[in-house]
Amino acid sequence: MLSAILLASPSLWAASDPAAPPVSNLEAAPPAPHANPRLKGSYRLFSISNLDGTPLWLNGAQLDVYLLSRRWVRLGLELEGGAGHATLSGNGLGLSYGLAGLTAALQYPARVTPFLEGRFAAGVLSGQLDGTITVGSASLTQASATTYLYGGGLETGLEVYVWKRAYLSAGVGWVRTTWHGVDYQAMLQNPTGGLRYKDLSGDSVTLKLGFGI
Repeated sequence: MLSAILLASPSLWAASDPAAPPVSNLEAAPPAPHANPRLKGSYRLFSISNLDGTPLWLNGAQLDVYLLSRRWVRLGLELEGGAGHATLSGNGLGLSYGLAGLTAALQYPARVTPFLEGRFAAGVLSGQLDGTITVGSASLTQASATTYLYGGGLETGLEVYVWKRAYLSAGVGWVRTTWHGVDYQAMLQNPTGGLRYKDLSGDSVTLKLGFGI
């Protein structure tokens, strides 16, 4: 009778089998969180308003240091410098600039990290005129000057991780800049009024390509 019960109940044998694997209720560990951007070196292209109102394109190098970089947000410092060249009344005009500023962005760290970033930067702008410009009683010959330059805007882009913490970055956006220069248009309209100055503002598309960790 006992043997018949044991043969009819194989589950009793399985429960007492020491070789049977233990049942585990542990779930698989979640994947480690993705790295957040900390440092980035970039090439930047944008334009400021020329004295005659035409775009004056500048090429620069930029370093971003993210002092705070979390899953959704980051805050950083930027250092930027570069140069550009244009013409004014047939004369060459060379420029160089240096900026320092703050950035704040929304991001989602992943192998492909999208971001939306706001920035503001301020610094100096230096120009050198190659030749002579004469408007009425005012004349500028081989003139050079240094003034302030500031600007801010928004840009969006992607950071693509290629190896561990290393990533490639590409962004495009809008920037509005202001600098203090000669009021060239007013001098053309009133040639006898002498030199005049004003703040020149302009809007520009900006392109940024970089590499970071």
